[in-house]
Amino acid sequence: MVKHLPCRCGMGNRSHEASARTRTDRERRFMVTRRDFVGSAAATSLGAAFAGTAQAGQGTVIPASGNGDGIIDVHCHALLPRWLDRAAAFQGRTRETMNIAQSPVPDWTPELHIATMDAHGIEASVLSWPSATAMVRGKEAKDFARALNEDLANIIARHPGRFGAFAILPLDDMDATLEEMAYCLDVLKFDGASSSTHVGGVYLGDSHFDPWFAEMNRRGATLFVHPTTPPGQTETPIGINPSILEFMFETSRMVTNMVVSGAKTRFDKIKFISSHGGGTIPYLATRISILEPHYGPGPGREPMTGEEILKTLSTFYFDLTASTAPASLDAIRHLVPDSQLMFGTDFPMMPPTTIAPAKARFDAYAPLGADERRAILRDSALAILPSLSARVGKGG
Repeated sequence: MVKHLPCRCGMGNRSHEASARTRTDRERRFMVTRRDFVGSAAATSLGAAFAGTAQAGQGTVIPASGNGDGIIDVHCHALLPRWLDRAAAFQGRTRETMNIAQSPVPDWTPELHIATMDAHGIEASVLSWPSATAMVRGKEAKDFARALNEDLANIIARHPGRFGAFAILPLDDMDATLEEMAYCLDVLKFDGASSSTHVGGVYLGDSHFDPWFAEMNRRGATLFVHPTTPPGQTETPIGINPSILEFMFETSRMVTNMVVSGAKTRFDKIKFISSHGGGTIPYLATRISILEPHYGPGPGREPMTGEEILKTLSTFYFDLTASTAPASLDAIRHLVPDSQLMFGTDFPMMPPTTIAPAKARFDAYAPLGADERRAILRDSALAILPSLSARVGKGG
């Protein structure tokens, strides 16, 4: 059953009229159609603009670090066989002919992933696939999430020092989400949960997610949030892959909604990782802080001052996937401290040829000292990934 909380007065809740949508309308918004999936992969669009056949060892080789000093990659994905089979059937295709966000499916196995990690000095990677259950409903989604999480747990068991995971959740159903998250965190010992920026057009920050956020807040859990295609979009207005621009705007919508809805303030113990350097948020933060007090936060929401907006934006964690250019780092570091920045590759959706150039740009960024570099490449991530932190350096 999809759970809804009644609208409350104060920050973070929509107006009563907006919250009174019928169950049928709400479920329709959470449904993914076959056309959406094939055309834009709303269920799975995870950085696939650069997807290609991934082969380990391409690009500049950086010596692997197996001595406890290697990079921690918080942004990478697992293309599990169970998911590929279900997605191919949903599209009416085969694994060889299916697509992910309008791109071919890259090769992926745990062993290929480890070889790529070794070639680029990455000690451990946190696997995720946030929208994995979007093509199924009800009990099927619940059972599918459990099976996929067990698959991730088996990979970790075989390679305990190399992989962690963020839980895959059936996010259209809050009861099932709470049950699966508890299983993943308490039994499988995952390092947190994952979500897309919106679920069927309902953005994080909406009161629909309050039961889940309340439990994550109680736990002080980590949540990795990845963009997907905008609601209802099957192609971009200018004809380019949605990963190039739309994903950045999706992240910006989610972060802004979390702030102006009040959800980020109410659930302030959740460690939110916003991917791709926070989208356009570091660039737009000042604009948001100036214009939101002028135009208002939207119906049923409490106004915020510019200072409150900037302070709340500064509480997000950002991974630096495709965000290590000097201009990006300048803007990001102006908004948040280095202790809230982490390294990410988006492998295998971005091919390994992109890893060494990203690392080289990071290494060449002069304002960072040795301590700051280590924090971003390793320590900041391990500080919010308790299970992986306990296993790193212990084999696999």
